[in-house]
Amino acid sequence: MEENLVRCERIVKTQSEAIPQEIASEFIHKLSHDVIGILQNIMGYATLLTEEFDKSYIEGIGRLTMKLNNRMKTAVSDVDSGELTNDD
Repeated sequence: MEENLVRCERIVKTQSEAIPQEIASEFIHKLSHDVIGILQNIMGYATLLTEEFDKSYIEGIGRLTMKLNNRMKTAVSDVDSGELTNDD
């Protein structure tokens, strides 16, 4: 996960001249919203695990971790493919 975040930051930095600030800002805000929501759910499951053990909480953490991983891969792919260009 950290590797994807670092790669995403590096891509945005290297392509900062190609991506208008407004578009990059909107993209990062949407991505941040998605990531924070998923992380809050993971933290909730982890809290429940400390209070009571239930296999479904572990499954939830696994499911959300995969969702976060996929979202980050999609974000990097969008940047790599030029999806953030201002070609309206």
